[in-house]
Amino acid sequence: MKRILMILAILGLSLSVQAQDVELRDDHPREYIVQEGDTLWGIASRFLTRPWQWPAIWQANPQIENPHLIFPGDLISLEFVGGEPRLTVNQRERERVDDSILRLGPEIRHQPMDAAITTIPIDAIEPFLRRPRVVGPEEIESLPYVIANQERITFASAGERSYVRGLEGVRVGEEVIVARVTYQFVDRSATAGERGLRRNQMRRGQGQVPSSERPMPGIWRVTLGQLEGLRYPVIGYELWESARARVVKVGDPAIIELLGGRREVAAGDYVLPVDDHIYNPVFQPKAMEETPENARVLTISEAFYGVGHYQIVSISVGTADGVEAGHTFSAFRPGERIRDELRYPLMSRAAWSNSDKRFVDLPHEYAGQVMVFRPFERISYAIVMDGANAIRADDLLFHPDRRL
Repeated sequence: MKRILMILAILGLSLSVQAQDVELRDDHPREYIVQEGDTLWGIASRFLTRPWQWPAIWQANPQIENPHLIFPGDLISLEFVGGEPRLTVNQRERERVDDSILRLGPEIRHQPMDAAITTIPIDAIEPFLRRPRVVGPEEIESLPYVIANQERITFASAGERSYVRGLEGVRVGEEVIVARVTYQFVDRSATAGERGLRRNQMRRGQGQVPSSERPMPGIWRVTLGQLEGLRYPVIGYELWESARARVVKVGDPAIIELLGGRREVAAGDYVLPVDDHIYNPVFQPKAMEETPENARVLTISEAFYGVGHYQIVSISVGTADGVEAGHTFSAFRPGERIRDELRYPLMSRAAWSNSDKRFVDLPHEYAGQVMVFRPFERISYAIVMDGANAIRADDLLFHPDRRL
């Protein structure tokens, strides 16, 4: 079971959706016994056509211990109060009398807290809660960086030392993070004018670190990544933690001693302050009152074509746009603009006389739903909760109720 406690903070929660707006599935059960490995989203999908809305009909039972915790073996019941649906939980122990009768008795047990059912599988997102940082294009220019390793070795590991430029305001003995750029986020929705402005800014900002001393984050960065950086505005960089280190000498350069990590340290890696991200494990699904314009999927994790259930994506909105952990979106494949060759074939009289009808914009197609679990200022990480199609980079994001 998951190691993180899931606390359903329902009391005092301001809901953006009312119970009367909730739509039950035609085949919903009247009761459901929670199974090991279930998630709250998965349970809600058995009852609702839009699982993200389950907080609107959740009814905590104040007469039981820990009313906001759900454990395997608990009984989820669908009831109607004043004509409106409510989901309630009854913590029971099950005693099988024979093969046809299941007796439900009062609960007299003390479940371990970490056995509680979570909204989403924590194991699927834990690496993204701990390891990555996202910084803006201006911020990365001012970050301290490894200029060389001890004895000019190419890669340094635990117990070895590295030399860092720009590391100011630290004390001997202080721990820091060494991180490497793993992705360059670009805004493909930018206008031509914005693209030109960003290209000029990039030219002026280059030169802090010699190209020979910059990180080598992968073939994409030195090929396609470079081309995208010239075509579109760069809106951020993903840096993934390589190692932890301790400052042993301040100055220019400062000296750090590597304590260990996931990968070796190379010249050009960046140095960041320690930030043990403390997150709220609730991940309460909710909708933004107004989805930011041009919100879209930026990248998909560990896939080239598309991603599905419980895989990770990055999206183009963050805390600066009001995005919080738990915000849920519907992702849509952008509709293509195509020529109508059937009625208005090329070089035909109809095409010339009806030029405004030669092209048609196909509708956006629903792909699935994603929920944010770690927002940064301009970019957020989200997990794919469900969907009809694979979610791809450049898919558009809308209110989670949208399906067409």
